[in-house]
Amino acid sequence: MAERKSDDHYVDVPDGITKEEMLGLVERAAAAAGLYISHIGGYSRTKFPNSVHWHFKRDPDERGLLDATFWDVKSLFWLMIRHREPDWVHAKVPELLAALNREVRALSS
Repeated sequence: MAERKSDDHYVDVPDGITKEEMLGLVERAAAAAGLYISHIGGYSRTKFPNSVHWHFKRDPDERGLLDATFWDVKSLFWLMIRHREPDWVHAKVPELLAALNREVRALSS
């Protein structure tokens, strides 16, 4: 069996959450975690049509990034962390996940 090159971290989001709600939620969570969004686009148009995909960075001149994808068809949201990313990326995962979970909870209240 081939060794995995990345890890996925899922965030539970409510069924029916819209792309617009997710865009705001992700933007607020990134800022809370000390990250900025360097790219917003789509992810694998064949596997996840109409998905939204983000790249997060800590500094524009720094190597490495965090990836996130939201697919509204199944209300799925996940971070994908490549093992080869620099240490700062791996260290930021818990902080970004906590910020995302706080924003999701705030939506539900």
